[in-house]
Amino acid sequence: MPEGNPVPAIRPALRAATGALLSGAVGAGLLTAATVATAPAAQAATSCSGTASVYGILDDGRLTFSAINPARGDLTKVRIGPDLGFTPKAMATLNFNTVLVTSTAGALYRVDVLTNNNALELSGVEKIADSGWTHDKLTYDGHGHLYGTTSDGTLLQYLVSQDKPQGSQHIGQRKEIGSGFVLKTLTAAGDDRLLATTSTGALYSYKINSAGAWDRDDLKTSGWSAFDQLVSPGGGLYYGRMGTTGAMYWYKDANPNDGSGSDITYHNDDPVNTDGWTQKLLSAQPNTFKCTTTAPETVDRDNIAQVKAAGRNLMAQRNSAWNTAAQWSCLERLWDKESGWRWNADNPSSAAYGIPQANPGSKMGLMGADWATNPLTQIKWGLYYIENRYDSPCGAWNFFQNNNWY
Repeated sequence: MPEGNPVPAIRPALRAATGALLSGAVGAGLLTAATVATAPAAQAATSCSGTASVYGILDDGRLTFSAINPARGDLTKVRIGPDLGFTPKAMATLNFNTVLVTSTAGALYRVDVLTNNNALELSGVEKIADSGWTHDKLTYDGHGHLYGTTSDGTLLQYLVSQDKPQGSQHIGQRKEIGSGFVLKTLTAAGDDRLLATTSTGALYSYKINSAGAWDRDDLKTSGWSAFDQLVSPGGGLYYGRMGTTGAMYWYKDANPNDGSGSDITYHNDDPVNTDGWTQKLLSAQPNTFKCTTTAPETVDRDNIAQVKAAGRNLMAQRNSAWNTAAQWSCLERLWDKESGWRWNADNPSSAAYGIPQANPGSKMGLMGADWATNPLTQIKWGLYYIENRYDSPCGAWNFFQNNNWY
């Protein structure tokens, strides 16, 4: 990285360079040995179109733009623009060429981006409100709602009715959602969905309904305290910046709508960057990419954790309605009981065989000639059987609990 460069260099994160950083992160409260050991490993193959786009503002007031590959977490572009001309306090990205920024004086500005391709150039910075915007955090959900928190922990919602709002006529219907939102970070993660961290390291997910009522899911109770910036472009991608080092980490939530943090994949050994993210504010543009995930073609058949991870991916592919923490829990417990998820589980009292305990095992030949040795073939057959006989994994698990077979 050139000396004095205020933003990270463009490079894939190198695993060999992250060991010391991770050791420091443990001391900072971001990671624990248990977190690193139990964080799910990425098993599925993911292909994406588009990029994760992140705007930011440096300490000297200059706007920045960064692009990240959403499948690999690699930084692919960095652009630095001009000084905005005021002291920023909070920001929210509406679309690729429109960013809202509040000032420390309480004014609201619309920053119009001309291009962020070969250079970051602005077509204008317009003050659209002289006062009243004293929010300490601001975020946009990509579906018409702007959210902000005040210093006393009040969460507010606004309706944004234009791509380039001119003022209160296009940012209105102010609604007070609730109090007690004293948060360290806040970002939108989808349509009326917010993601936040606390000073104690908890990771929360909020869902706001049409009436303004809200529910909170505690995704993680600890481990996220070192992040001073958290942004999400949606799609279950979360980026956390460590203020002490300027490192940017990335995480993938397999189902951001299930209210569970158990399916968040950690990429702690392969961060976006190990340093260089020095912006005082960061904001992700919503809905800039689309990814598809397929289960792996091969898996270490004797590694139960890998086999289970593949099983969850195959379950979601089999029926999208099953892609919930509840359905996965049912399937996991069912095959824990039946076979311990062992591909060579052989019932001595019958012809049942394999992970789903097909009886006889040769039934699984419907999914492939390698049914006797390939756990993926066995899982595919088991899911086919469950769907046709019990409608869902929980249907099969409920039957098993009453009958000790399924």
